[in-house]
Amino acid sequence: MPRLRVLLQRLRGAFSNGKLEQEFDEELRTHIDMQVDDNQTRGMAPDEARRAALREFGGVEQIRETHRARRSLPLIETLLQDLRYTARMLAKSPGFTAAAALSLALGIGGNAAMFSLVNATLIRPLPYPQPDRLVRVTNWYARGAIVALQQQSQTMEIAAYSPDSEFNLTGQGEAVHLAGSSVTANLFSLLGAPPEIGRTFQAGEDRAGADRIVILSHALWQNKFAGDPAVIGRPIAIDGVTREVVGVMPPEFSFPSTTVQMWTPLHLDPSDVDGFWGFGWMPLIGRLRPGASLQQAQGEIHPMISRIIPMMPFTMPDSTWSDTAVMPLQDDMVGDMRSRLLVLLCAVGFVLLIACANVASLLLARTAARQREMAIRSALGAGPGRIMRQLLTESVALGIAGGGLGLLLAFEGLSVVKSVLPADNPRVAAAGIDWRVLAFVAGLAVVTGLVFGLAPALSARRVNLAESLKTRGQQASGASGLRLRGVLIVGEVALAVVLVIGAGLLIKTLWRLLELNPGFNPEQVLTVRVTPNQASCQDPSACVALYEELVRRARGIGGVTDVAAANTLPLSPTVPAIPVELEDHPLRPTEEVGPMFWAAAITPEYLPIMRIPLLEGRSFTTADGTKAAPVALVSAATARRYWPGQSAIGKHVRAVWPDQPWRTVVGVVGDVRESHLADNTPDWTRGSFYMPYPQSIGNDRKLPAAMTLVLRTQADPGPVASEVRRLVANLNPNVPVAEVRTMDAVVAASISQPRSLMWLFVAFGGSALVLAAIGTYGVVSYSAAQRTHEIGVRVALGASRANIFGMVLGQSLRLVLTGLGMGAAAALGLTRLMSSLLYGVTATDPLIFLSVGVLLTAVAVLAGYLPARRAASVDPLTALRVD
Repeated sequence: MPRLRVLLQRLRGAFSNGKLEQEFDEELRTHIDMQVDDNQTRGMAPDEARRAALREFGGVEQIRETHRARRSLPLIETLLQDLRYTARMLAKSPGFTAAAALSLALGIGGNAAMFSLVNATLIRPLPYPQPDRLVRVTNWYARGAIVALQQQSQTMEIAAYSPDSEFNLTGQGEAVHLAGSSVTANLFSLLGAPPEIGRTFQAGEDRAGADRIVILSHALWQNKFAGDPAVIGRPIAIDGVTREVVGVMPPEFSFPSTTVQMWTPLHLDPSDVDGFWGFGWMPLIGRLRPGASLQQAQGEIHPMISRIIPMMPFTMPDSTWSDTAVMPLQDDMVGDMRSRLLVLLCAVGFVLLIACANVASLLLARTAARQREMAIRSALGAGPGRIMRQLLTESVALGIAGGGLGLLLAFEGLSVVKSVLPADNPRVAAAGIDWRVLAFVAGLAVVTGLVFGLAPALSARRVNLAESLKTRGQQASGASGLRLRGVLIVGEVALAVVLVIGAGLLIKTLWRLLELNPGFNPEQVLTVRVTPNQASCQDPSACVALYEELVRRARGIGGVTDVAAANTLPLSPTVPAIPVELEDHPLRPTEEVGPMFWAAAITPEYLPIMRIPLLEGRSFTTADGTKAAPVALVSAATARRYWPGQSAIGKHVRAVWPDQPWRTVVGVVGDVRESHLADNTPDWTRGSFYMPYPQSIGNDRKLPAAMTLVLRTQADPGPVASEVRRLVANLNPNVPVAEVRTMDAVVAASISQPRSLMWLFVAFGGSALVLAAIGTYGVVSYSAAQRTHEIGVRVALGASRANIFGMVLGQSLRLVLTGLGMGAAAALGLTRLMSSLLYGVTATDPLIFLSVGVLLTAVAVLAGYLPARRAASVDPLTALRVD
């Protein structure tokens, strides 16, 4: 109890300083006055009596400190004192405070935004029970293989899903086209994802005859069904098939992507050999069974595959699924985002380090200017540790202020940082400012404050009391302080060089992408995707007639000069690929699946509208109908690959399926950037060809139902798109218009991620460059001011103004060029991390390195020009009178 009473008294003392301080001062004053009276009684003069009394009592400030320590908690009291003093000092220098806080806000804000992404993608576990048990089985598999793996696996429960299924919803107002996913019945139970209302799929509901059900996303439920709970059990029309709604998923559920609006059971029908083994291959996920490990699952997968391949009704290459692996699902969902996150983390970390170095440099200069203040405080009894605590308190306060501003920047900057990653990835979409990010910012602000405040605090320990009082703090910092600031500036410049070189490499990458010829002309081309149900093409002539009529009517829209239709567009994320066999390149005896070709179905006007050149032979005509001889066009790259040194005209190509005829190649057309600007076709495709729409097939051996109208227009695309929508609705109200875009927008979207990454690096590099320039200017300017007396002596001894100007400017050049050399050396290694993000430029591009060197030299000249000019104009008589 006595100890508790003392503790309570000390706490009360720590938070009621004013009254207790006043009482103690009155008591101390009384004792001193009594001693003065005694001294006067002994015959001393009044002034001498007071001095003797003070000498007898010792340091008054030390007595006060001892009293405070005895009556209160010294740590709390000194902290409160330091905070009050910090607030006064920072308010006294608003310019310095604002500059330091804003510098830190840039670094902390960028790191907070990046941490929110890292937290969402790499740190935070998947939002399912026991997420560490969820795995991904690499490669894609046919339905028959999926069923066999489900039945054979002893270590995993296995589920499958289609990542890019599409559905038409009709009978609920205007027909709409929806993104969805067909999944095995066990997917939701495997993930451990309960519905918001209703139920999920049950065992066996992915079998033929039991799969006429559907689960809605929360957004679709709200938008099309007004959030009505009675939707459960209601029949709705999906792709012309009536399905019963059995459940609605909660808003946070977005597997496999954020674009999914509904889930249907995967149709598993062994009697449909083509559908069961040939079409619609898809990825797998799994959950490790109790007691099973990831290594055991990996050891099991290849023996299972070796048993499944002979079950397939056609011969597959020996290498089929040979590289299959089992990996954590979270690692798979991160994918190639990890490299981008690593690069961005390095970039924002560099910006923060530069900001810390800059603020540390400012604080060193400020501490040097406060040497007299520190000396007086030391003379009054403040020890070195007490002064260090005060300075560290000020730096931590600056860090917290920068952290608060940085948090505001993070809220705004998060969407910008997200733009360099796939927007439909659920992990990216879930990134936000949560308590983990707030804790990270708070910790970073405090640690940052301690880091950049440490050097000034340590320099304050070396206060020379006599020198500081004599020189009024003007010369007390000495050469060591300037050297330390110089080292910080060299480090700033080196980090800035790495960032600016990275920005330069990305700028050149984007420039190379923009100067590429995509193989078509996107100007004044509008695209409108039309998506009838695939069932409507059971009679191919119905779909052929639909698009012929749409093309005919669309030509009558004002401002439209020509119209065509195609099943796919250049730079499309989806690739319509089919296996083919080519003349002079027969399949090997051990395989029935040939090379995969990008396969476009087009109407005759498509190539002229897109300005895709015909290089040899002829193009399609209206005579190339269903009853005409099958024909094809091949790309120039395909012709060179398979018939080098000879004409492709008259050669033959066909889909490998038994019922498919040989098609005669009647023309060769220019290469088109089909998948992305960096390459003509995806790596897994080996060529490309075009078919007349009436003769075409998709990867399911059927005539493509969904087609894109391609309109060359001289009018505003908005009204034209509205007219096309009206035409489609008039022809068939159950046919949705899924997407309206200009080809210019398609091209822009294809480079949106490289462009966003470039602008982020430009922002990081620009911020680093500005901070480094300001820091260099500050050091050179302060150094010149400290050397005013020396400059006066030099001028008096005959030094010209040009000599003085060169001396000061040379200091700026030495700092920057030293940092430039160190930064360039570091960049040679670090920029290799960016290799996967570059196109048409190497990570060690000499032109970029040379350009950055020239830029940094110009920055050095600009940073040193004003201080050098001021130093060169110093009046020697005035300078010689400086203390």
